[in-house]
Amino acid sequence: MSSRYRLGRLLDVLFAIELAIAMLALFAMMLVVVADVFMRYVFNAPIRGSYDMVGILLVIMVSFGFARVIADRAEIVIDLVDSFVPASVARGLSVIAGIGGGVVLGFIFWAMIGPAKSAYAYGDRSLELNLPVWTIWVMALLGLSGAMLASLRVMFVPWDPGSSPVHGDGSGFE
Repeated sequence: MSSRYRLGRLLDVLFAIELAIAMLALFAMMLVVVADVFMRYVFNAPIRGSYDMVGILLVIMVSFGFARVIADRAEIVIDLVDSFVPASVARGLSVIAGIGGGVVLGFIFWAMIGPAKSAYAYGDRSLELNLPVWTIWVMALLGLSGAMLASLRVMFVPWDPGSSPVHGDGSGFE
């Protein structure tokens, strides 16, 4: 087994873990919202901290969900060019899109470091739960780093439309 294959399998495991974290965050967020609405209207006692919990879980869901979407090349795309250019050109365009995505994600990551440092330096706390805000930034940066790894993988692994779970058997979103 080649090291490139093992690295690809390791990245797949990492992206699956990140997707599981995103799904758990979404599930928890739905539970918090439903429980808060129920408690508010039935007992007139809303859940303390639900606003903070939903915001934190939303950050986790979005940042950890990026990696699997990028790795599977399941972003929303418009396939105008792919239908009339050769497969090699489509692969080249996929690599260019991976590079562009990596650059954008790298810029977003870089732009998030400053506010994260500020939140740590000034001791910012969340509104209702009084949690340190820098921990939320760390979670977002961790999720985004997985997305940057997925973007690197897209750049260096040749695109095979049949291997994608979205496009593989014709039962995707098209």
